[in-house]
Amino acid sequence: MAGISVGMSCPACGGALNIEEGETTSICTYCNSTLFVEGDKGVTTIAFRQKLLKDGATASSQSWWKHGWKARDLKHVGKITEVYPIYLPFWKTTTRVAGWICGYNERRRTDSKGNTTVERIPKEESVFQDYVYSEIACDPGDLGIRTMKNFMGETGFTDFEMIPTFEATTSKDDAVSRSKNDALAKARAQAHVEHVTFEKVHVFSKALTMIYYPIWVVRYNYRERMYMDTVDGVTGQVLSGRAPGDPMFQSVAVTAGTFFGGLAAFAGILLGKNDYRIAAAGVVVGALILLATYRFFRYGSEIVQGEFKEKKSLLGGADLKQLTNVTKQLGGLR
Repeated sequence: MAGISVGMSCPACGGALNIEEGETTSICTYCNSTLFVEGDKGVTTIAFRQKLLKDGATASSQSWWKHGWKARDLKHVGKITEVYPIYLPFWKTTTRVAGWICGYNERRRTDSKGNTTVERIPKEESVFQDYVYSEIACDPGDLGIRTMKNFMGETGFTDFEMIPTFEATTSKDDAVSRSKNDALAKARAQAHVEHVTFEKVHVFSKALTMIYYPIWVVRYNYRERMYMDTVDGVTGQVLSGRAPGDPMFQSVAVTAGTFFGGLAAFAGILLGKNDYRIAAAGVVVGALILLATYRFFRYGSEIVQGEFKEKKSLLGGADLKQLTNVTKQLGGLR
């Protein structure tokens, strides 16, 4: 019995193609283009086996309490109230990027007289690499987990009705689309072509897998307030969590940050009497120190680790933009 074939057109020249069922590649007989065929083959679903027991998850969580800027008495006052396992669904994709990125990089040179020249260095980079991408396939709520951190472990096909899981609610098509965009962005960054004048790259998905990954959720009490963290069920590492900060650390940070920030700004102005760039650098460094101090003081009452949407970074985008504008203004004062 003959296999099923599908009639398609070549995207390069428009010629007719005849592709047999199950084929993933085809060569156009008209323009000799190599084509990659992507079809709806379904999604392979696997699960990582739980390696960490409840006692191990508890120990990992308590060890996490002892490190960082957390409350110093957390390891003595904190009391674990609940520990339970859960499997989270993740999309894992392997995406290949192949092609060429051409353009040029600029190099600025300043001679002894202060004259600046810009040299254009042509650059042509070939791209041929596979990229692995992952994203959670459900709403993680307040767990602070959005991507897989570990891809090593014992896997197998599992009866998912017998294990506690979150239901997958996101689209595989959306996951594939985001993985392609992520792979293309990484390929462009790795090419290190500052100014692109020509680009011919192909991005296609090689594999798509639904992975159910085990984690432990640990909830604990500290001075009548509830906190939580999550522990990797394979590696035993803490993936995310919230913990109380320490007022003493906040006070020390404010004192030290104010001192060193002011000192850096003063030193820059003092040494930059004849060179505005030194003065500008000193002011910017001082402002960065003060900004970091302020943000630590403001958000240091709760230490957050993980991929929470509302997680505050040390330097916000708006703050950096303001500092950039200040630097430009200072740079214009000659």
